[in-house]
Amino acid sequence: MKQALSLLLLFTSLACFSQINYKPGYFITNNGTRTECLIRNVAWKDNPVEFDYKADEGSETKKGVIKDVSEFGVEGYKFKRFTVSIDRSSTIMDQMSTSAIPEWKTETLFLKILVEGKATLYQYEDGNVVKYFFSTGDHATAEQLLYREHKENGVIKVNTKFRQQLYNLMRDTKPDVRLYENTRYQKSALTDLFVDYNGGNGEVKDLTAKQNRSSVNFKITPGISMASVTVKDRLGNAFGYDFDAKPAFRIGGEVEYIMPFNNNKWALFADPNIQFYKNDGRQNQFDWKIEYKFIEVPFGARHYMYLNNDSKIFLDAAYAIVLSVGDPHISYNDIPRNISKSSNFTAGAGFAHKKYSAELRYGFGRGLTDLHDTWGATYTSVSLILGYKLF
Repeated sequence: MKQALSLLLLFTSLACFSQINYKPGYFITNNGTRTECLIRNVAWKDNPVEFDYKADEGSETKKGVIKDVSEFGVEGYKFKRFTVSIDRSSTIMDQMSTSAIPEWKTETLFLKILVEGKATLYQYEDGNVVKYFFSTGDHATAEQLLYREHKENGVIKVNTKFRQQLYNLMRDTKPDVRLYENTRYQKSALTDLFVDYNGGNGEVKDLTAKQNRSSVNFKITPGISMASVTVKDRLGNAFGYDFDAKPAFRIGGEVEYIMPFNNNKWALFADPNIQFYKNDGRQNQFDWKIEYKFIEVPFGARHYMYLNNDSKIFLDAAYAIVLSVGDPHISYNDIPRNISKSSNFTAGAGFAHKKYSAELRYGFGRGLTDLHDTWGATYTSVSLILGYKLF
């Protein structure tokens, strides 16, 4: 088990050297000069105020900052600088205002272009604040589409002025008010509306088609765990036993949610699986036995680092809830102790190629017996988990 843990640590160290690649892009300075360069594309979740760029692969890294750059773009992402009036109202209950009146502040921001055309749609995101803007004509200024939730006597009320704004903008070709009454203040709904509106008025660019999108993966995850159990007396007596490491086979299924930012490098996952561990041994006059069948349900986060379009390495960490199945127990000289439900943390590193993956996952020690018992048992494991993505 020590060798497996060392391999896991080595794999983790190597993974940390992976980095996001620089991709062809451009930026425009305040005087209108356009510079073609390589930009570090991090598929921004929150709108940036700066970005890293290089003249070429061998050049040093420089920073483009919002006070000097009016626009920049890379691989489907395009940001344009505006000085706007923004209402940063929250939709989180405990952060929500009690006023329906917008609280306008003047800020200079990079707005992300979602749809570019006669009417251009922009997005601004900062933490849990997500706002949408639009521009027309020469696109020199941008106006916020106003959606504001507020609390009034414990009831959430909504200012949906954005629907009237959309009607005023698009009524020349889309005069049906019912279209706007049903429009949600969401990226997909607004994008579809702007694409449709711009479609009959010359060239339209839907940049969201090339931007990161969320997805869900389903995998089967068979594997094998090398597990060991240590029994110790909680009263400090010279009583206990170390079960040798022994394999426990597992079969499971993983659900993985790929997050729509940072080049799809972050994911949340759940990996429910069932395992059976059985072992025995003898020490002095004591005969020790353990039979432990359990369902383990890790919930965690994963970070991918791409090697190329088909291959990537990853690190993950999870909190696992463990439920005993049947009549699991530890016994010495045929005196049983029941194994109770438990939980622990896990950490892993792995490699994925197309639909296949392999992961080495370390399960930190978890208690198997009730705290009021005079002796306790701890279960530790290192698992090799294979994966095949169904879809």
